[in-house]
Amino acid sequence: MPVAVFEEIKRYVGFDETDAANLAALAELVDPHLPRVVDRFYRQVDAHAGTRQVLTGGPAQADALRRTLLAWLRRLFCGRYDAEYCRERAQVGRTHVRINLPQHYMFAAMEVIWQELRSIIEALPVREVQAKLASLHKLLTIETGVMLESYRESYTAQVRQVERDAMTARLREAEQLAQIGQLAASLAHEVKNPLAGISGAIQVIRANLKQTDPHWPVLGEVLRQINRLDRSVKDLLVFARPKPPQVQRCDVPRTVERVLDLLRKEPEFERIRFEFSLPRNLPTVAADEHQLEQLLMNLLLNAAQASSPGGLVRLSAAARDASVQIVVQDRGYGMTAEVLRRAFEPFFTTKARGTGLGLPICRKIVEAHGGKIAVSSTPGQGTEVTVELLQQPPRAGAGALDEHSRFDR
Repeated sequence: MPVAVFEEIKRYVGFDETDAANLAALAELVDPHLPRVVDRFYRQVDAHAGTRQVLTGGPAQADALRRTLLAWLRRLFCGRYDAEYCRERAQVGRTHVRINLPQHYMFAAMEVIWQELRSIIEALPVREVQAKLASLHKLLTIETGVMLESYRESYTAQVRQVERDAMTARLREAEQLAQIGQLAASLAHEVKNPLAGISGAIQVIRANLKQTDPHWPVLGEVLRQINRLDRSVKDLLVFARPKPPQVQRCDVPRTVERVLDLLRKEPEFERIRFEFSLPRNLPTVAADEHQLEQLLMNLLLNAAQASSPGGLVRLSAAARDASVQIVVQDRGYGMTAEVLRRAFEPFFTTKARGTGLGLPICRKIVEAHGGKIAVSSTPGQGTEVTVELLQQPPRAGAGALDEHSRFDR
């Protein structure tokens, strides 16, 4: 605590050399009675849960604190209140931060000390007792100010250190993710073209076989695995090298229709039940059409993969004030609190297969569009992902989207 603040408080309460002399004159008379103040103080501490919980060190800590308080009380009557005194007293506030003592207990503690000391001094054979009590009250006010200021400084330093540590951790994580992303992008780039060649060759071979050929289903499974690997490669590239969205008017029902056409061929999607509800007159959104498709594809695949055979996955959309809210729900396995906390963490996955990039990519897409994404989940009951995308203001004279009424349920 700056000594200048200490001197400012002294001037504010009018503490001067006369007050210092008044307190020094009390030193020998008061000293034998100070253990009584300590006893009263710690009876109060022990009587309240909020202060009692600070004393976690047992009898040894209690004895040490009693000795410290006794020394602090004796110093009140030293008669010298200079920079050294200020630095010594400031340590009290720092200690309060270290032991997590709430500030309001400082005021209560000072009131207990004041009451006990006043009672003692009033019973002593002291001349001009009221003047001496006034000097003591001024000093206790100064002590409270010193504690609060040093508490504030120490707490602020603690918060800044926590923020610095958090920032350092985020920077370290960002550097690690950047390195992983660069490596992933390089690997994905190397794999992508050969993979396309292999897929093309398999399709040519398969096209020359009859469907009754025993190799036909084998080659079909090879193609499915190639497509799965191709999606993983694309996920890595999208995460490592995201493209800025090419925003245009996007019609959510049309986009859903295209996504469903693709998903109907996926084994994960074939084994679940799917429902959707898209109202007529749903506003268009300002989005990149391809990225919106990828967003919906990832969310629906995640929901299908988290569901048991025959489980229900549901997609719904509704207009909000200035946005369109899209909700994907499943009644699958759900997530624990720890898994939910890490749901958007890149490369984190609980699946036997997968890159752990589905939800991180979804978040990148949504945030690049100025939207919001949130996940809620209960183990054994399922998961709900809510996405909000900004509406695209309608063109003048634009009519209702009646052609999409077939999506209503």
